[in-house]
Amino acid sequence: MAIEEIERNALVNKLITTLGEDPAATLMKTVWPHGTDNLATKDDLCKFATKDDLRKFATKNDLRKFATKDDLRAVEERLRAYVDSAIARQTRTIMLAMAGFMTALLAPLYAGLLA
Repeated sequence: MAIEEIERNALVNKLITTLGEDPAATLMKTVWPHGTDNLATKDDLCKFATKDDLRKFATKNDLRKFATKDDLRAVEERLRAYVDSAIARQTRTIMLAMAGFMTALLAPLYAGLLA
């Protein structure tokens, strides 16, 4: 069960009143060891991929965890690698088709010139 931000803020406020500001900050740093700056926002998700892309390249376990910006960069790299390979495959197919077409078109012309 995910903890909502309201519950987290209530916990922080209770810790501050009970322990004091510095001990509460230390305790919260152990709860969020990398700090909240490393957590991804909705804007970060929109920059990297659409929902369909995330469903295709991220597993359900990936999406259940907190997605850090590093996690999103990894998803972006996988997505870029997939797109790069798809474009390369498409380019090879088009080039082979064009070579076959040109061969079929020019072969009779060369045969006529040489005859």
